[in-house]
Amino acid sequence: MNETLLNPAQKNSIRIALRLLEERIFWIEVLLSQKEHDGILYRFENDLTSSQVSQLQTIFKKIEDLIAAFKQTFDLVGENEKLSQILNGSSSYFWSIVADKKADKLKRYGDVSQDLAKELDPLVNNLIDLLNEVKRILRNPEG
Repeated sequence: MNETLLNPAQKNSIRIALRLLEERIFWIEVLLSQKEHDGILYRFENDLTSSQVSQLQTIFKKIEDLIAAFKQTFDLVGENEKLSQILNGSSSYFWSIVADKKADKLKRYGDVSQDLAKELDPLVNNLIDLLNEVKRILRNPEG
């Protein structure tokens, strides 16, 4: 690569954009392999035809080939992401979302019943405890 084509910030910007695209394609490909998920409050349904899935997989392969061309042309450096990093980040993110649902925090949405805290907060605290347990497990690989 001709080093004068991109300054470091430009190179990094391209690398980040392509990394995010590649990561998102990975997750979409995982979802494409699923038919459905019946959760409690979340339901996922793959409503694509097998023809659409096949066409998308072909396009995604071409996109991945182009990302490889970008990498080679501009000497882009990849990065490794570990599941432990994803779990740590996700559990911290969810902890803050869940903690924000205690009764005293719901005032911003309107009047809060005086009895809500005794019903809601123990459930929220149980979720927080479980999210903290995820963090504990990640800190101690031996169990």
